[in-house]
Amino acid sequence: MGLPAILTAGVAMIATVGLVLLSRSDDVGILLYVAWLSVGSLAVFVGIWQSRELTAKTVFVVALLLHVAAIFGFAVFEDDYFRFIWDGWRLTLTGSPYGVAPVEFFGKTLSDGDLAMTLDGVNNPHLPTIYGPTLQFIFSLAYLLAGTDPVGLRVIFAAINLIMVALLLRWTSPEKAALFAWCPLVLAETIIHIHPDGVMAMLLLAGILIGKRYPLAAGLFFGFAAGAKIVALALWPLLLRMGWRAVASAIGVLALIYGIFIIQGQGAGFDSTGVFASDWYYNPMGFALLDALLPSPIARVSAALIGIGIIMVLHARTRSLDVAPIATIFGAILLFAPAVNAWYLLWILPFAVKERMIWPFAAAVIIPLSYLTGLNLEDPALRDFEVHGLAWAAQVVILLAAVCWDYLRLRGDRKTSKPLAAALTPIAHPEIAIIIPALNEQASIGGVVREIKSQNWPAPPCVIVADNGSTDDTIKQAKAAGAKIVHEPNRGYGAACLAGIAAVPQGTNILLFMDGDGADVPEEGPGLIEPLINGRAELVIGSRALGQKQAGAMTFPQQFGNWLATRLVWLIWGKRMTDLGPYRAIRADALDRLKMVDRDFGWTVEMQVKAVQQDMHIAERPANYRRRIGVSKISGTVRGVVLAGHKILYVIGREAFCR
Repeated sequence: MGLPAILTAGVAMIATVGLVLLSRSDDVGILLYVAWLSVGSLAVFVGIWQSRELTAKTVFVVALLLHVAAIFGFAVFEDDYFRFIWDGWRLTLTGSPYGVAPVEFFGKTLSDGDLAMTLDGVNNPHLPTIYGPTLQFIFSLAYLLAGTDPVGLRVIFAAINLIMVALLLRWTSPEKAALFAWCPLVLAETIIHIHPDGVMAMLLLAGILIGKRYPLAAGLFFGFAAGAKIVALALWPLLLRMGWRAVASAIGVLALIYGIFIIQGQGAGFDSTGVFASDWYYNPMGFALLDALLPSPIARVSAALIGIGIIMVLHARTRSLDVAPIATIFGAILLFAPAVNAWYLLWILPFAVKERMIWPFAAAVIIPLSYLTGLNLEDPALRDFEVHGLAWAAQVVILLAAVCWDYLRLRGDRKTSKPLAAALTPIAHPEIAIIIPALNEQASIGGVVREIKSQNWPAPPCVIVADNGSTDDTIKQAKAAGAKIVHEPNRGYGAACLAGIAAVPQGTNILLFMDGDGADVPEEGPGLIEPLINGRAELVIGSRALGQKQAGAMTFPQQFGNWLATRLVWLIWGKRMTDLGPYRAIRADALDRLKMVDRDFGWTVEMQVKAVQQDMHIAERPANYRRRIGVSKISGTVRGVVLAGHKILYVIGREAFCR
């Protein structure tokens, strides 16, 4: 270990021991304590950022020493641990900590004399506990080990934190792991202040690390994580990437550990959680703006919906478990949370180390200012849990600056690292197949085929009508017009398209898809395939949104569905498109890479989404759209509209969350 690493380890030890000594001082001032915590965290971060010579063994050994030192601290400005000890006693004694508020024990004789002191320290004693089953098991274990002495909790939380350090050392480099392992804020909130939030983070990281190989076990960890802090549900969409076994395992575990208490008839803390969710207000960030503009109940609902929306977009943009933006997901929750405490950073910091973004570590330095409340400052001008205005403003300004810094840096990195798209080779000798899925189109199919054949194509196309089980003269009319007929009796737009693809002549290098109802304009076909031939695109969409639509050609549900689906594609994958129309051309080699599987209404959106995911060259061309001949199987019925809309959204969701 070189000199910079030794100095950084020394700074971390000085910061931790200093916090311990200050916490045990009889007359410690909150300003000095917070300053020591913030400056110590900043110094450690700066030292680690400049170090490139740490080993896993060094990181863990120093972390072990720091954790041992922190055990001797005292929670001078925090009292949550009284509730943890109380809950542990009640679970040990009665089998459930839920349903009975501590206030109901006031004035009663308790079996343990020290429990009276614990009871006096419980905050919000008029409310039953809100802490989840996973934490209750830990509280009970701590009570069995050490009774009412908080050292039991400290030792257990320190052990859990060291497990997190070991996991981080498997997940990322030693230098990055040290950003969490040696952080004074982490040590203070986990061990000195005795907060259990690191339990959730450790369980989530364990699940992520084993998710690819052991999805059932990963689901178990995710289930217990949600049983520790319900906010862990924000990461549950990651289970979809591990498979349905992981999802089922997580649901089963969570139902089991909550069910153990629910069946006893005293609930599982949801009533008290609801009280905190509707009433608690402490050091908010973005929520403060909503609360100032809207009535409080509406502000809370709006904040929840905005937060959920951001979280789902972040999940949808995630390409794999390895690059999931977990720190940002939890950051979005805190941005719109009505209460932001320093120990909530235990959710964020373990996952921030891999990305090495600035804002989480800026938060670790500045969020301790939230301890500057009226109660701790003994300022009569402030309410007990009101954060001093200057402290709140400093948090907001510094965090906003850090977020902007990260955004600009990330934007610059993307511009410089974005690979140049490989040039396409023009197609010297086009071989074209035109595929028309058809179901009971006798009134239009013959005219469509003849109109196709009358166009000026670069080479004579093979026109394939993929009959999807027509009961009228569709096949007869198509044959008479000169089309090749393929039979696909299993109903489904995608099934018919797949059957048509299977029947294209050998050597075909361009495929054009269009409908047989007369709505698409065949004379625009040569223009659609032109970008494929000259090497400017691999997929060309005939966009009805960019072309002229005949009155009544598209219903409102069709137009709205196209608008919504294309906006979702842009929001998730960053590719702007205007239509999911059936009129489209694609190079045969590109189609092979897409590995299309959808057999019904999701065919078009699957093709476009997969093309975006594979960074294909995609172009749009204006396509006029006429009123179809006959009744549409999709837009012509309520059932068709509902099924098509559901399937399109399902395919987008599947490609976004399950890949």
